[in-house]
Amino acid sequence: MSDEQPDKKAGKAKKGKDGGSITVSIAQHPRAKASIRRTRTRAAFGAFAIVLVLNLLGDQDAFDAIWRALLAGIVVNVIAWRCAIVVWRHIVVTELRQEEERRAERVREQREKLEARAAEQAKSPGFRAA
Repeated sequence: MSDEQPDKKAGKAKKGKDGGSITVSIAQHPRAKASIRRTRTRAAFGAFAIVLVLNLLGDQDAFDAIWRALLAGIVVNVIAWRCAIVVWRHIVVTELRQEEERRAERVREQREKLEARAAEQAKSPGFRAA
């Protein structure tokens, strides 16, 4: 089986270690996944608590106050989820660009070392060009 055949699970073509493309997703990023979950939970709980307290202080009966608080929690959960995804998408792209720059810098440094070593060998008296 070749490295260029599509992966059956992912449904996207993935290439091996030969420098091909690799799919990166927020769902596979451990910090992003935990952060998005935390953000959704905190925002939904906060909205639920605030709406519940304001409705109970506003002389609403308990059923209406809880119903409105639940709806507010659900809506804020979805909005916070989308906002967290947008933020983490930018973070992941930035991390990938930084890693790409680090690797390019390492390659450049290795190339400079090889060129310096080749120049040093060319200057040595026992060197013969082929």
